[in-house]
Amino acid sequence: MAVVLALDLGSSFIKAQRFDENGGAVGDRAHQPSRIGPDGRADVEEVVGAAEAAIDQVLASGPPPAAVAVSSAWHTLIGVDDRGRPTTELSTWMDDRAGVEAADLRQAVADAADVHDRVGAPVHPSLPSARILWFARHQPDVFRATTHWCALPEVIVSRWFGTNVGPSPSIASGTGLYNQRSRGWDAELFDAIGLGGDHMRAVDDEPRSGLAAAYRSRWPALAAVPWFPAQGDGACAVVGSGCTVAGRAALTVGTSAAVRVLSDADRRAAAPLPDALFGYLVESATPVVGAARSNAGAAIEWVAGVLGLTGLDVVEEATAGRQPGEHRLVVDPSLTTERSPDWPLTATARMDGLHRASTRLDILQAFVEAIAMGVADAVEALQRWIGTQTLVLGGGAASSAAWRQLLSDVIGQEIVCSPVTDDSARGAALVAFTRMGEVMPPPPTEDVTVEPDPTRANAFAELRAARPRPPFAASWGGD
Repeated sequence: MAVVLALDLGSSFIKAQRFDENGGAVGDRAHQPSRIGPDGRADVEEVVGAAEAAIDQVLASGPPPAAVAVSSAWHTLIGVDDRGRPTTELSTWMDDRAGVEAADLRQAVADAADVHDRVGAPVHPSLPSARILWFARHQPDVFRATTHWCALPEVIVSRWFGTNVGPSPSIASGTGLYNQRSRGWDAELFDAIGLGGDHMRAVDDEPRSGLAAAYRSRWPALAAVPWFPAQGDGACAVVGSGCTVAGRAALTVGTSAAVRVLSDADRRAAAPLPDALFGYLVESATPVVGAARSNAGAAIEWVAGVLGLTGLDVVEEATAGRQPGEHRLVVDPSLTTERSPDWPLTATARMDGLHRASTRLDILQAFVEAIAMGVADAVEALQRWIGTQTLVLGGGAASSAAWRQLLSDVIGQEIVCSPVTDDSARGAALVAFTRMGEVMPPPPTEDVTVEPDPTRANAFAELRAARPRPPFAASWGGD
């Protein structure tokens, strides 16, 4: 039995796990904290060290892998000098310092809607395009010292192979700088930011083998096997949760949240991408389209900590025996700059309606419900584009009965729960197997299906309809 070792470079954890050609997990899973702080930034060496520790751990037992696959959080950014040494911290989609720069870039381009369509998302601080301009303005010495702007897997794999490795089409598509029509870096955005044509490495979609000497001795089992190019974790989650067939959408709710479907190049090219959606790549000819919410599990963890309600299933605590909206509060939970459907440029969190009878549970419930309604907005935006889908829930929410029921009630739709624990790692492994000639396995059998409670679903529909329109909704020209 052949196995692929999948390394998942996530926003919260770095994981490593073997999978067989049917997507079954083999052996133990390695698990390391990602070292990324609440500001969305981290020391590069600490993150690299965590990735290496995860590989050390998983290789301590189990069969030798036939290949290595990598899943990585989209939108990571690291500057490096001409010797490949980091000139910046790791910056992720949670680093929202570049709101002003994103606004200026939107004004600098000739047609912001066309930029959105060709690079896959509007200019936004969660994407590296705006954050590179932030470095140019606020840390000009760092900007001048930076030879290349890279994603996390480029830096890691370049180090392990001792040579410069460019981003895959999937990783490039999450930079906000990759023109998916021409399949190259976007000249207009490069000019607007002040980037030279050589500041981003050439897109590289070929597997490679032959680790650098230090890593050949450290990981002899991986020294000669093929390493497949890294892919965006969102794309991998679609594949890993079995949403490779028509009519199924991967709804992932963890630190953040997103709903995504696989599309095809003809559909993606047939009409402009709607304002609310992003369109990135699984592989060069396979688009993934969806809507993402920045504030989900991490925002709930924050409010629970502030309220002293940690150590609980806080979603259950917030919803059990409580009627939708009984808190009488209006909450915008955007602690981190939000993404689709409205793509605002700054964080806008606020709470209105506090009264003397308000309790900790009222505040918690208001935040949790507002976050769930944001997820429902994302699902609605995607389904307007592609039609009603079977929603396959993955991420941390899939293991919480309270989360599952809340999402079903707020969305007003049946949800099936993916039995896959690590859908991004599994998806990366399955894509590697297909590139090795294996056939994609059928979707895994879901054993938990959740139906919306009609009374609660109606109540949430009324609450969603009555919400104030976000003040940022037209901030970049969208409806």
